[in-house]
Amino acid sequence: MERKSALLLELLKCWTKHNAQTAFRKLVHQGMRISFSCFVLLLWASAVASASSSKLPDGTEFPSWEKNPQFSKTYYVDGQAKNADDKGPGSKERPFRTIDAAAHVLQPGERVVIAEGVYRESIHPARGGTSPDAMISYEAAPGAKVVVKGAAVVKDWKPSVGWNFGVDPETHQPVRAWELRLDPGLFPNGYNPFEVDNVLGNREWLRYAQDNMATYFRRRGLVFVDGKPLEPVELSSELAGPSTRSMNYFTDIHWKPLFKEFSPETGKVWIETNGMTLHIRLANDDDPAKHVIEITTQEQVFSPAERYQSYIRVKGITFQYAGNGFPVPQRGMVSTNRGNHFIFEDNTFEWANSVGLDIGNEDWGASRPPQPVGFDVIRGNTFRYCGIEGLGGTGGPQSTLVEKNLFEWIGWQDAAMMSESGATKMHTARNLLFRNNVVRHIRHANGIWLDIGNANDRITGNVFADIPGDVNPHAIHIEGSDTLNEIDNNIFDHLTGGILIRDTNNVIIAYNLFLDCAQVCVDTVSGINGPRAVGGHTNDVHNLMVHDNVFYKMGRSAIEFTNARNEADGNLYPASAGPGGGGGASYLRVKFPEPPEWHNLASWREEHGWDMNGSLATISAVMDPDKLELTLSMKGDVKRSPVYKGIDTDFFGKTVSGDRFPGPFSEPGTEAVTRSIDPR
Repeated sequence: MERKSALLLELLKCWTKHNAQTAFRKLVHQGMRISFSCFVLLLWASAVASASSSKLPDGTEFPSWEKNPQFSKTYYVDGQAKNADDKGPGSKERPFRTIDAAAHVLQPGERVVIAEGVYRESIHPARGGTSPDAMISYEAAPGAKVVVKGAAVVKDWKPSVGWNFGVDPETHQPVRAWELRLDPGLFPNGYNPFEVDNVLGNREWLRYAQDNMATYFRRRGLVFVDGKPLEPVELSSELAGPSTRSMNYFTDIHWKPLFKEFSPETGKVWIETNGMTLHIRLANDDDPAKHVIEITTQEQVFSPAERYQSYIRVKGITFQYAGNGFPVPQRGMVSTNRGNHFIFEDNTFEWANSVGLDIGNEDWGASRPPQPVGFDVIRGNTFRYCGIEGLGGTGGPQSTLVEKNLFEWIGWQDAAMMSESGATKMHTARNLLFRNNVVRHIRHANGIWLDIGNANDRITGNVFADIPGDVNPHAIHIEGSDTLNEIDNNIFDHLTGGILIRDTNNVIIAYNLFLDCAQVCVDTVSGINGPRAVGGHTNDVHNLMVHDNVFYKMGRSAIEFTNARNEADGNLYPASAGPGGGGGASYLRVKFPEPPEWHNLASWREEHGWDMNGSLATISAVMDPDKLELTLSMKGDVKRSPVYKGIDTDFFGKTVSGDRFPGPFSEPGTEAVTRSIDPR
C-alpha cells in the first residue's frame, strides 16, 4: 500500500508536468491494474485533496496540532446553584461556585463545564495541559450563556458636593451630578483602574503623538449604565457639556465623544485625581438608583497564574469589562501569559479598555521564554468594543491560526498615533494563517497590522469593510519584514487605504477584490523620515508580486510602487477609471526616482512591461458590510491566467484548476448577482 501511495504521488507530479496518458503508461509499466477512466478520476481526486486554503507562502501546509479532545474527568461550576461550594468536590451534584476554584483543581486531561450565569471574578489557571491528548478545558455548558465580568455593580450614589460642575447650556440650571466614593474592597488584587493612566510604560513614542494627549493620560476605569458606557471627561465642568478650551496646546483639539457612533448616549463620568471618587451625570439627569451601574475592577479576567503554561482550551464564554492599559506590554482582558498551544473557540471579548486577547510574549522587552510562544488557535470568536486591539501578539508568536472570527468596533480609544492600534496587531509573527475572518467598523486603527520581522504569514479569504481614518487606517499593514508573506482572496470595501507595505520586501498580493478605497488600494512606503534598516539592511520595498486582483473604485490610485523592482500582472481595472474614462486617467504610480511616474494601463505596460495580461472591464459592485452581501458583475474582455503561486482555492474555498479569473471568485459572472460573502 505504501508503494502504491508513493507511486501515485509521483504520478500526480507526472500529471501536472505532462498529461494523463503519460502518467497512465507509467502506471501500467509498474504492473498496476486499473482502467484509464478510474485512473483519471483518482488523480483528479488527489489533485482536489491537495488544493488548500491552508498552504503557507513557502508552499507547506499550516502545521496543525489539534486533536479531538478526550477528558478523563469533568468538573462542574454553577454560580447560581444553592448547593454550590468552592470547597466541595465540583461534581454535577455539588458544583463549584466560581470558575477560579476549578482553575486551581484541574489537572492535564480534565475539563470544567460551566453553567449559565454571570461570574464576577478573575480566573487564574494553576496549570496547563501537557499535550494535545491531555489538555485542560474551560467550556460553557451546551446552550448556556456564560458571562465572566471584570466589573462590580455599585450602588448608593449620593448627590455630588464640593465641586463646580457648571451650568447646563440648554436648561441654564446648575448641573446635577452624583458621586460614589469607592470602597478599596472593590479591588481585591489591589489594582484600581481609576487610579492609573492608560500609559505607564515606555513613553518615548509620545513625541510622535502630538494629537489628543488626553487619550494617553485618561484613566483606565470604565463605567457602564445598563450595559452602555459613560463618556469620560477630563474636567468637572465638562459634565455640563463640551469645553470650549483646546485639550492640546500645540493643536486645536477639543473633547469629542468616544462611543456615540455605536452606543447610545448614557451620560458622562468624571474621576477625582486620587481615583477614589467618581462623579456621574446620566442622560436626562436620571437618578442612578433607577439603573444598573457597573465599574471595572479588574485588569484581566482570565490569565494563568504562572507564565509559560500550555495546552489550555477556552470555549463558549463571554468575557466583558476590563480596565487594562495601553500596550506595550500587551496585557489583554484575556491572556495566555506567554504560554503556547492555547485554543480560544466560540468566545466573545467585549469592552476591554485596551486589548481583548493577548498571545505571544507580552512585551518586546521580555526575556526569551523556555518554549517558543504561539501555536495558538483563535477560532469562531467575536472581538467587539476593544479600545486598542482585539487580538494582540508580540514576541514572535509562531504557527498561529486565526480563523472565522468577527472583529468590529475596535480602536475607539482614538490612539492611532501610538502605532499599536489594530483589530489584530502582531509583532514578528511567523507562519501565521489569518483566514476567513470578518473585520469591519474599525476606528482609529488598522484591520490587521503585522509589525517587524514577519515571515511566511498568509492573510486569505477575509472581508475588510468600513475602516476610515487618517492615521494608520489600512485594512492590512505589513511593516519591516523581509521573508515572503502573502495576501490573497480577500475582499476590501469602504476603506481609506487597502494594503500598506512599509519597509517590507517579498509579498504576494493576488486574487483580491478592492471595491472602494478612498486613497490607495495597494500602497508602498520606504523609510520613516529617511532610509530604515531592517535586518541589517535597508528594505526599499521590492519584489512585491501584485497579480490577478480586481480594482473597482479608488481615490488616488490602484497601485503605487516605491520603485520599479516589483511586478504586476493579470490585474483587472475599471474601464472608466478616473476622470479621463476608458482607462485613460492615471491610476498607477511609481514613486521613485523623482519625479514620480503616473500611468494608465497602456503606459504601465509600455514603460515597465507590467500587466501584459491585465484587463479593463465595466465593473458594478455594491456591498453591505452588516449583512455581508455583495452584488457584483464584470463585463468586458476579462483575461484568464494560470493559477499563480499555487493559490488553487478561491474565496469560498472552491478548488480552482487550470486558468482562473482575476479576483477572489473563480466564476465572477457578467450579470449582477447578490451572494453571501460571510466567510465564517
